[in-house]
Parts: sequence; C-alpha cells; structure tokens
Amino acid sequence: MSKVLVHIVTWNSAETIELCIERARSQTGFTLGENLHIRVTDNASSDTSADVVEAMVRPGITLVRNAANMGFCGAHNQGVEEFLRGDYHSFLILNPDVGLQPATLRAMARRLDDKNKVGLVTPKLLRALSSLEAIHPPVLDAAGMILTGSLRHFDRGAGEWDQGQCERGEFMFGGTGACLLVSRACVTDMCLPPFIAAEPVCEIYPQLKEGLSKRPQLFDEAFFAYREDADLSWRARRLGWKCWYEPSAVAHHVRFVTPERRKSLPEAINSYSVRNRFLLQVNNWNWRDGILSFPLGIILRNVLVVCGVVFQERASLNGLREAWKLMPRARQIRQWLRGRRSKPLPSRK
Repeated sequence: MSKVLVHIVTWNSAETIELCIERARSQTGFTLGENLHIRVTDNASSDTSADVVEAMVRPGITLVRNAANMGFCGAHNQGVEEFLRGDYHSFLILNPDVGLQPATLRAMARRLDDKNKVGLVTPKLLRALSSLEAIHPPVLDAAGMILTGSLRHFDRGAGEWDQGQCERGEFMFGGTGACLLVSRACVTDMCLPPFIAAEPVCEIYPQLKEGLSKRPQLFDEAFFAYREDADLSWRARRLGWKCWYEPSAVAHHVRFVTPERRKSLPEAINSYSVRNRFLLQVNNWNWRDGILSFPLGIILRNVLVVCGVVFQERASLNGLREAWKLMPRARQIRQWLRGRRSKPLPSRK
C-alpha cells in the first residue's frame, strides 16, 4: 500500500480531534509510522485541542503548534511542505470533525491513477454527531462536489436521506476539503507558482508572512478559509486532473456550515464566503464552463450577491472590499492557468 501523510488542521477542535485521530490511525492496510503518518497543525486554538493531540504523539503522529491562526489554507500548506519533503505518495486533507471508517483510506488510495490523471479522490460523507457516529437514519453530507451552470458549487446530496442514490463511483467536479486524497504528482502540478503576488494577502493576514517562502501554495491563501476546496477542484480540472467519487469509502462528518444556516453563522464566515466567491470565479472561470455561465453566474448571481450585501448583509461589506483588493492577484492566477495546457472535463454528472 502507498505511503500516506494524513494532515489535520485544528482550531478549537478539542471535542472531536481525539476520535478523529483514533479512526485515522486504524486504517486497514496501513501501519502507523510506516506507510501511514498523521500530522496535526494547530491554529493557535484557545481550547485544549493541542494538549489533547500532544498526549497522543508517538512515532507516526506529530503535532505542530502555530503561534497564530494561519487559516485552513495556510495551515494545510504547511502540511504540504512536509509532504513534499518526504517520500509520501498521497496527501489526505482531513477535518478534525471527520471519522474515517476502517477501510476508507484503502478504498480511496486504490483509485488514484496518475497515468490517467485521476489525482483526487473524494469519499462518501455522512452527517454525524459529535461522537463521529452517523446520524440515524443516515443523512448524506457530501457525495462529491458539483458545479452548476450558474457557477454555484454544492456538495452533492447534502442533507438528503441516504437511500442508495449515490452508490455509483464516478468522476465529479471535485470534492469537499473535509476529506480529500490527492496524489503527489497532482499536488506538485497544482501548486501556485512563486511569482503570484503575496503582498495583498499578507496585508489582510499579516501572520501569513511567517514561513511564506517555504510553504508550497497548494491552497490559495487569499481564501484563508471557505470555498478553498472548490478553488482547488476547479484548478485541478483546468489542469486536466480528474476527481473520482468513491462510494465504498465512507466517513462521518459533523457539519457546521450549511447554506440554510447562513443567517445564524458568524459574520466573519459569511464575509469570507462573499469575498471568496469572487476570487473563485476570477481565478478559474472560462468559456468551457458553458456559454450560459457568464450571464447566469458571472453577471446575474454576482449582482444579486452584491445587492444582498449592500441592502441586507452589510456585515459582509468587508468581504467585497477585500475581494476588490485581491482582484489583481486573482487575475495573475487566471493568466497563469490560461498559459497552462488543460483538458476540458465535464463539470457535473
């Protein structure tokens, strides 16, 4: 079995992180410290997350404590740095509130195929309680990610009762960042080049200056958190990589952020969501996403979002300001992608 680095980013995740690690270290066909290594990067948690992990450290499990919150993107890029330094074959991005079933990682790893450009594999996620046990009757959390004609991305099946409707393995637009396996060749190919301007990002998040030159930019750190998995999936598709949905790989996820809970979410999360929807489109959109995607997604929905922020969700105005500030950088990424050879792939099934 190939050698895997499991990378978990914690931020006030004390309630679930111990169970998450226990499930990850017990994967069929993998031996901790040999072909399975688990790294936890703590983003300056104010709870006992880092202490819980510290007590679990042993050969094959390591902990890195950040002095400041580096965001989902910056912290995972720290993990990518270790991944590329080692002799790992694949990189598992895993949320601290996800519990893997015993055969999940093996089922995912078997589907990676660099020769056929299958560089990402996403599992079947079911909604879970804080015990990381599935809700009964089972509810789907994500069965791959889809991109609609109006450029909205969704976790397929999210919130639906699991009645066997997603039991077929197939290629998808992408996968949720809660649990996503990426091959080494795919990671290497997708990292943003060093000439992409970092200054605008560091002006918004000064803590990201620390170690910036060492961190490979698999995730676009301008996103900080939220929608970064859609950006990664879209970039992969632009570069010709495919994402496979594997239904035999099952995991349980405690879902906090959902579209229907938007009004009750912290203001910062909604602001990130607003900013990142514009970065997502500028980074990645092109005409291959469908002729109607321009009037429906680029014009109509964006006008609706801006109007919604100005007249209803004024707390997200800062998201619009930051999006404007980051636009020149996003256009740099767009130009870089345009200069790379890519193959058109279907956006959804």
